[in-house]
Amino acid sequence: MIETLGRDAAGRCAVPTLVADGDTVKEWASLLRVRRELHPAAPQRIAEVVQGCVDTGAAVDHHEEGLVVVGVPVRCAFDEVHGVQVWAGPADARTPQRPRVAAWDWQADTELAHHGPGLEELVFARAPEDVRVIRTPPEAFGRMVRFEGRVEYFEMTGALDGRHQSAVDMIGDDDIVRGFQMVTTADPVARRIRAVMRECADAPAQPDVDMAMLRAVSRRTDDGIGFVGLASALIYEWTRTPAPPLDRWAVERPSVHPDDLAGFRTACAELAEKPGDARLLRLRVRFAGTDWIAVRAELSPVQAASGHGLIRVWPAD
Repeated sequence: MIETLGRDAAGRCAVPTLVADGDTVKEWASLLRVRRELHPAAPQRIAEVVQGCVDTGAAVDHHEEGLVVVGVPVRCAFDEVHGVQVWAGPADARTPQRPRVAAWDWQADTELAHHGPGLEELVFARAPEDVRVIRTPPEAFGRMVRFEGRVEYFEMTGALDGRHQSAVDMIGDDDIVRGFQMVTTADPVARRIRAVMRECADAPAQPDVDMAMLRAVSRRTDDGIGFVGLASALIYEWTRTPAPPLDRWAVERPSVHPDDLAGFRTACAELAEKPGDARLLRLRVRFAGTDWIAVRAELSPVQAASGHGLIRVWPAD
């Protein structure tokens, strides 16, 4: 699996790197390090096939004496190529079954995720009639049984810079837990996070015990309870859906009144810098087709996960 997530300042694809070789996860390895025992020209031919997939958005085959290279692009919702699945070997070898891979993007300005072709079927085992392209963060993070690099990932999204990969376990609509390698890269120019998800069929589920206990305890209240990335002030998961008329918050990103948004972000930044006592806030939010709704909120740090907060919300009236 070769990622093509990075972009230069002009928006062109940056240097691709190897992130998986068969079942082995790789940490951004150079294509020049591809196993040369395949063929002396293998690294160069693989690079050419990857570039061809990026340029055309279609599968590319290369054949020469003693070597066949097959590349299959992984496209996102914006029709960019986020990765290329490559197989290389002698002409008489059987091409193995490819691991399932799909792509997604998260836009910082809208705080919405855009799911590429096959992503929801892969990650959520979702029926075709239930598939949507655009999702709020809680719709995805609420399905995470384990997120190995939670802190580091949200540091990247908060700074909107850098790259990160980690193991995640997701529970599908069929209640089966599946493991994935999640590879992400930030693009500060486009203000976007690009990502690919590669299924790891044999990866055992390893739940985050601290976060699981926190979720269970939070469900005992009647108020809405959510997790917040303090660096980005992003509410990324609701462990308990807010009461009406705030229940739409679970699947819709509301507008926060400009006079209140600055105070919310300041409170998040202060707790990220120096965790302390809970902060009580007043917010006004508006969903599509509604007037401003007055909200009371309590923001507190999460001791089990540095850089994260817990927000409790309830209607002010």
